Amino acid sequence: MNTPQPNTQLIRCDRPTAHVARLTLNRPAAGNAYNAVMIAELEQCLNWCEQQPDIRTVLLTGSGTVFCGGADLQEAFTDGGKALLNSQGGFNPLQHLPRRKIWVAALNGHAFGGGLELALECDFIVATDQVKIALPEVKHGLLPLGGGIGQLATRLPANLAREMLLTGEPVDATRAHALGLFYQVTPAEDLLESALALAARLNRNAPLAVQACNALLRQALAVDLSQQSMAELAQLQQSEDFQEGQRAFTEQRRPLWTGK
Repeated sequence: MNTPQPNTQLIRCDRPTAHVARLTLNRPAAGNAYNAVMIAELEQCLNWCEQQPDIRTVLLTGSGTVFCGGADLQEAFTDGGKALLNSQGGFNPLQHLPRRKIWVAALNGHAFGGGLELALECDFIVATDQVKIALPEVKHGLLPLGGGIGQLATRLPANLAREMLLTGEPVDATRAHALGLFYQVTPAEDLLESALALAARLNRNAPLAVQACNALLRQALAVDLSQQSMAELAQLQQSEDFQEGQRAFTEQRRPLWTGK
């Protein structure tokens, strides 16, 4: 049964075609970093999409020049990130949320930290040729909590996953495509057209069969390190380096690590 679209502010929702919903992260002044309000609104929009029988594919993109800079670190540092958990306890806005529709991330700009983890939760990633991605948490004395470690472990050879996780350095669109992290790379002006063309190919098939195949594939690829990640985080939070990472971020300077 079709119901009215959610009235949200930090997530824009529209219907570019009959069977496609587009969700746009709408916090461009903050690099589309997700805060508690955006997380709640994205979940509201997700639930709405799941309830619409005519929606078969969901496009996730960002407003402005950045896809998503990850979690809002001001909120993350305030209470240990508890405000940034979704309703299922995930540190990624999509993590652990039940979904049947096909999700395509259309990266209009860079995706760092939790922003990349958000994209990796989608079933396909289409990106512009100027996009860079990174999981830079180690540069701030943190670790990826939103499923990025498990995602890279299933998508990349171990040495390449370690390179991304342990250096925190960015990877450009060409290399991300060569590694198989991106399904397609396109000029910026063709991003929406390319994402919609992919959606059209998917939507030509029997939607319930597509969803069933995809659900099984998601289960086969799932690596849930949530409990282990929380245990590692608890140890990190007791360290001097964790406190130094917060101070350096607040003071906008390079951290001085001691390994303590």
